[in-house]
This record gives sequence, C-alpha cells and structure tokens, in this order.
Amino acid sequence: MVLSKRERQIAIITIIILMIFVFDRFILTPVMDARDRIQSEKTELTREMAKASELFKQKNRVNKKYNEMISGGLNSDASITESEVLNAIRAWSQDCGLTLSSVKPEREKGGEEMKEIIFNLACSGDMTAMSRFLWSIEKSALPVKITEFQLGSSSDDGREISLQLKLSALYLAENSVASVVSAPAKEEN
Repeated sequence: MVLSKRERQIAIITIIILMIFVFDRFILTPVMDARDRIQSEKTELTREMAKASELFKQKNRVNKKYNEMISGGLNSDASITESEVLNAIRAWSQDCGLTLSSVKPEREKGGEEMKEIIFNLACSGDMTAMSRFLWSIEKSALPVKITEFQLGSSSDDGREISLQLKLSALYLAENSVASVVSAPAKEEN
C-alpha cells in the first residue's frame, strides 16, 4: 500500500504526537513527580534538621540551668530543702524590710522523681519592700516558685501592705537521686 505525500505527513505527525504522549506519560511526568516529591522531602528534612540543631543548642542551656538548680538547692532531703528555703525567706524579708508574721511549711507528696514543699507565709511592709521581696524569690537559684499570692492594704492610707503567699519548693525523691544527678554528667562528656 502506497501512501500519498499527505497521508505520509499525517502518519508522521500522528507518530510524533504518540511518541510525545508516551514520553510525557511514561518518562517526563514520573520524573517530574519524583523531583517534586524529593524536593518536598528535602524541605521537610531541612526543617527537621533545623529543629534538631535548635534542640542541641537548648541542651547546653538546659543542662547548665539544671546543674545550677542541683547545685543551688535541689536536694534529695526534704528537711534540708525546707531549712534552706526558710533561711532564704527570712534573709529576703530582712533585706527588703518586710515583717514576717508567719511561715508555715507543708510537705506535699508529689511524684516519683520530684516532690514539693508548700510554704504559706504572711508578711507586711510597703510596696517597694514587697516588690523587692517578690523579685528576690523570682531570681533565686533555689528551686522555688510562687504559686499563689494575695496583696491587701492593712492601713487606711494604703502605705502598709499585707502579703499572703504560697511558695512551692522542689526536691528530689530519694529513689530518683542517683539517676537524675548522674544524667547531666553523662550528657556533657
């Protein structure tokens, strides 16, 4: 069968179009899809690597803070923790010019690794002394935090202020002392 020039051109164009279609369907599209998938995986892995890098940076900061807490007063003995916090409360109140009316520690059960002692205290003084006292607690190296507080005026002119405060102090449970204290030393090496 002899094809005319016009039929031959149509056949060649049809074959070229079919080849382009086959090339697109079986080669170009899968390669482009794979490239897009690899690009998205690369982006995700880069994001995860940045997170991991940030975690490594935080590890040093957290280890330093954790070691400060341990050396600054995170003990395994509740009575030592209680004594240190009571002495610190008295020192802070004297330095700030506050009058302590009561300090009452209450031991809480806590978890398996950390336990807590709650200190209920009442004191009075002027606003400057109160702010200095609260700041002393906040910047302390002891593992303490303010959980509740109530300010009130105990005089008509508002110069004498009373403060009722709940202060939480942490200490290590005896069964977790060896594992927790040795963990930062292993990580630093």
